Amino acid sequence: MKLYLIGVGPGDPELLTLRALRLIQTLPVLFYPLEEGREPLALRAAQPHIPKGTPLVPLPLFTGGDPEKTRAARQESARRIREALARYGEGGYLVLGDSLLYASPVNLFPHLEGVEVEAVPGISAHQLAAARVLKPLAMGEEGFAVVTGLRPLDPTGLERFQAVFVYKAKDLKALERAFPGWKGWAFLRLGMPGEKVLPLDQARREDYWTLVGLWRAASPMQEGEG
Repeated sequence: MKLYLIGVGPGDPELLTLRALRLIQTLPVLFYPLEEGREPLALRAAQPHIPKGTPLVPLPLFTGGDPEKTRAARQESARRIREALARYGEGGYLVLGDSLLYASPVNLFPHLEGVEVEAVPGISAHQLAAARVLKPLAMGEEGFAVVTGLRPLDPTGLERFQAVFVYKAKDLKALERAFPGWKGWAFLRLGMPGEKVLPLDQARREDYWTLVGLWRAASPMQEGEG
């Protein structure tokens, strides 16, 4: 039995890789995460490319703080995957963005013993964010950081990076205070219908999918002096 973790990109159906596209169009069964009250965005990104009649199996996802509900959701997801793979032999798990960056199916690995897993990378939201504002991720000896904003962010150590991307950013005003002098944008539902790209000081958090990108002042290399 083999399971492909397929990164489908940040939400735009045109930002799938060719490998992801081929797998989506040929695998006999596809899985997608489904959380109560939320739209299955990974499925929507892949939907235009899924052949009619391909079985689609929703997998329960729970991201609340109840460990018992989390464990039960993971066990049920693994059960559905095993059941489908026993019938079809192989299948694909649709993952929004990259298949291994803040990717929920990784939590299923302990429950999938005996299943061969292959990860298929996808374009991440921070890559699309940089493209939207035409700012480099990194140049020369510089680097960039990717962190989560689900908890208050401590900027200690991050000042050495040229760019910092905060996934699932909750407190936009706190990020402004934490990175004084940096240029920031909020990317709301990036790559999806209703996308907004706003200067950080003009934005407010609208949903779970808010990404913030912060850039230090341009380095000499960026200014063409390096």
